[in-house]
Amino acid sequence: MLYKILPNCIFKRLFGDRKKWGLKADYDDPDYQKMLDIENIQKFYEDNQKGAIGSVVNHYGFKIMRYVDLTGKVVVELGPGTIEHLDYNQTKPEKYILVDIRKCFLEASEQRLKHYEIEGVELLEVEGITIPLADNSADIIITFHQLEHIFELDQYLQELKRILRPDGLFVGAVPAEGGLAWGLGRFLTSRRYVQKHMDYDYDKVICWEHPNFVTKIKRLLDKNFVRVRSVKRPLGILPFDFNLSWSFVYKNAK
Repeated sequence: MLYKILPNCIFKRLFGDRKKWGLKADYDDPDYQKMLDIENIQKFYEDNQKGAIGSVVNHYGFKIMRYVDLTGKVVVELGPGTIEHLDYNQTKPEKYILVDIRKCFLEASEQRLKHYEIEGVELLEVEGITIPLADNSADIIITFHQLEHIFELDQYLQELKRILRPDGLFVGAVPAEGGLAWGLGRFLTSRRYVQKHMDYDYDKVICWEHPNFVTKIKRLLDKNFVRVRSVKRPLGILPFDFNLSWSFVYKNAK
């Protein structure tokens, strides 16, 4: 990918100052605490995702749900958010388990499931990368725009592999983080927004918020699962540098 040949003075404006700050979050850092403030998160989302280019990119990934049948399944969704991906899927699972690190987010996601007339909903608040579910207990795991945030990604995928039954499906999408198009898009939108409206160092916290580039995520998914479907958008035939989203379906082959 082209980031490998960029001078650091350009790289750090597109992807954060990773040489200076590293990838492991410092939860005591004042800038990181400001970024994680719920009011700041909600304001950032409303101004940058809902109804903006961010929403278009999100829906590039959500469309992968057209290829997934949830009928009668036990579904686990990680970091579910607004669950807009169900706009592309009308099948009904037997059970839907929502997993997140904050109760307020889970309750908001639960309300969204009511909109889609999904029943059998369970809320599961977690800490870290451990998910307290039994081995082989999920038929389908769904994760949209979450894996790029997980520093301990390899260990996390092992945990997901544990709870996913043999031949179960792992479905989701991530931004094309590390790609030139994604970096330029962020430079012109969210980075500029934070510098204007938020009181924290964006070039620091983005290193900790997005420690994983899309190529690393794909490599680790290929290592732990069997790929069924892979979609890059908007220019699927071109490399990640020229795309904004990568969505996928993997099978768990234990």
